[in-house]
Amino acid sequence: MNLHSKQLVLGIDGGGSTTRAALAVVSNAADLHVVGRGMAGASNFNSCGWDVATREVQLAIQSAFDSAGLEVHRVAAICLGMSGAGRSSEQQAWKRWAEESSVAELTNVVTDAETVLAAGTPDGTGVALIAGTGSLAFGKNESGEFARAGGWGYLLGDEGSGYQIALAAMQGIARAVDGRGPETGLQAAILETLTLNDPRELIGYLYHAERERSEIASLSRLVFEAAEQGDAEARAILQRAVTDLAELVQSVVVQLSFSDDGYALALTGGILLHQRDFRVSLLERLRELKLEPVSIECVDDASLGAVRLAINGLKHA
Repeated sequence: MNLHSKQLVLGIDGGGSTTRAALAVVSNAADLHVVGRGMAGASNFNSCGWDVATREVQLAIQSAFDSAGLEVHRVAAICLGMSGAGRSSEQQAWKRWAEESSVAELTNVVTDAETVLAAGTPDGTGVALIAGTGSLAFGKNESGEFARAGGWGYLLGDEGSGYQIALAAMQGIARAVDGRGPETGLQAAILETLTLNDPRELIGYLYHAERERSEIASLSRLVFEAAEQGDAEARAILQRAVTDLAELVQSVVVQLSFSDDGYALALTGGILLHQRDFRVSLLERLRELKLEPVSIECVDDASLGAVRLAINGLKHA
């Protein structure tokens, strides 16, 4: 295929820990063929800063062109699906950056949840649930109406996320030390992992000014391990997380009136992708709530969804 005879589009999945880029060729019939992929670091500018975020997106784009054996040049369209870009001001900032950088002739900026939905549902409608460092449910129905639940950040929300699971574990340790809660194997596991000698040292660890939320969220794996070993506190924490995530989905389903016709469910984020038993528990909880989806797709790379949205933009330009 002569790449220069076709239109090139870029899809960006900008997350809180990783940024992915997909470079695709699209024909006049809107068929697409991914010819290059790239990866870089975090690009949520609310957490890593604007300079770092834009640099990582540019690095991911460069990597995608490199893997395709092409020099970086302006493409027909780009869709940036960015975490932390749920408000118009944030989306406009990314759009200005793309225009000033001459990345593409046509630029579309959406949230990372929208690209997950586009990647993981047959027709781009349904519900996307993200549970990684943070959490969010997002949906779109056939009428083009959008709804979301969660995504309030680590202080106001992020229920069911890796961060909140890890935080709940440390709160459980604090209660046990105070005599307000049951003893838990989480104490030994977390202290050993962090090379701490006393539970009260968790205060310094958690409140450290430069502590990344993703680092704290990574401790959630210890909760899953403890639950597998029968730790009651760990199991209770994960059960609450399952309930929280199911409630996020339920909220979006109700807002978009999916209850009667069913809905497609797209899942992503480290918690949902890598913890199979937890994912199964969530689906069982949705079944109990009579919210069982008609299809389920795990999305490990939403940049393809961004490519599809970029192509849709070309169709309607």
